Amino acid sequence: MHEIAPALTTDRAAEPPAVGEVSMWTTAFTLALVPVAFFFGGLAQMATEVHPQIVAVVMACWWASWTATPLLVVASRLSPRHPALARAGRWAGWVAPIPPTVTVLLTLGL
Repeated sequence: MHEIAPALTTDRAAEPPAVGEVSMWTTAFTLALVPVAFFFGGLAQMATEVHPQIVAVVMACWWASWTATPLLVVASRLSPRHPALARAGRWAGWVAPIPPTVTVLLTLGL
């Protein structure tokens, strides 16, 4: 007879899950790359006299790979309920593998 509008709920569990979540495989890959990047970044210092600009980029990524990458991984695994923070967490999860990957690839190119 009369349609009743569904009651608005403030329950967060009733919300649909976040789309585009960072997979656990990405997190595992990133954490596995950190020690490899640490080792390769240490080796890159031997090429300072030959390729100083490349070594400067490698050293910046080397520092970021063992300082910022773990923080970005932790930020991505925390699942805040606020939509803006959830987007930032996904962004952090997808950006986290960049410093170790760049460190390893540039060191292999030296």
